[in-house]
Parts: sequence; C-alpha cells; structure tokens
Amino acid sequence: MVKNILLAFDGSEHAQKAALRVIHVVTADSPFTATEALLELELLVSSTWEDDAVRPGHEVAQGNPIQQVIESAKAWGADLIVIGVSGQGGQGLGSVAEGLVRASAIPVPTVRDP
Repeated sequence: MVKNILLAFDGSEHAQKAALRVIHVVTADSPFTATEALLELELLVSSTWEDDAVRPGHEVAQGNPIQQVIESAKAWGADLIVIGVSGQGGQGLGSVAEGLVRASAIPVPTVRDP
C-alpha cells in the first residue's frame, strides 16, 4: 500500500500540469460494493487533501483490476501508474502489480511496504 507520494514541485508551468488520480477496482469477489468503495475513497481523498485545488481525481471501477487500471490510465492520459505491492505474486509482487508491470505500456513503478 502506498501511504505517501512526494511530488517535487518547482512552480513551473510544466510542474503545475502534473496531476494525480486514484482508482479502486472492485472485483466480483470483493467484500464490499462499488458504492461502498466510492464512499470510502471519497472520504480518504477529502480528508487527505483538504484543498480542492490539489485534490486528486478519483474513481471506482468494476471488473478485472489489471484491465481497469490500464484503461483508466490511458483514458486519463497518465504517464505513470504507481502501485503498492504485497509480495504474494510469482515475482515477489502481488498478482495485480505483476500483471500491470507485464501488461502496461505505461511505466509501472512498484512500492513495497517496508
């Protein structure tokens, strides 16, 4: 799980265009509904980023997490997909992180919980 993201901001016009988007994908076997996930995500975003000017966009999608994250990243025009890793997949990554690293044309750095 990624807990903190540091954005080095220099005030330039280019840096002002940098943005963040948060996605949560609900699968068929998720213990909660998409509505519940959206409410939790909205609470997280509004409590973490109090200033509307810097608050990231956010969405909840349903289906295959790998496909949904890639489709959302492409639609949003993301340059980077960052994902936390659990260490449960075959390469020491979680299965979703491993799938994203393998399938995405967009770079996917992973962050391991220390």
